[in-house]
Amino acid sequence: MGSVGTSNHLEFEKLLLRKGEKLHRYRVYNHTLYETIGEIHWRGGWMQYVFQALPKIDMSRGCHKQIDEFIDRLMDEWRKQKRK
Repeated sequence: MGSVGTSNHLEFEKLLLRKGEKLHRYRVYNHTLYETIGEIHWRGGWMQYVFQALPKIDMSRGCHKQIDEFIDRLMDEWRKQKRK
C-alpha cells in the first residue's frame, strides 16, 4: 500500500491486490477531514475505473474534478499497458 497522489484535500492510496484481482483499487481519503470518502476500482464490464462514494459524503465540485483527473491518469496507464 502507499500514497500514489495527493492533491489539495484528497489523497489517493493504492491498496493491495485481493486474490484474483489484476488491477489495483485506490482509497480516496480527505486528509483535511481525516475521512475516507470512497474507492476507485476497475469495473470489468465497463472496461474502466470507477469511483464508488461512501454513503452521505459531501464533496465539492473541486473534489469531483480531482477524482476525474486521477481516473483519467489511471485509464491512460491502463491503455499504455494494454498496447504492450
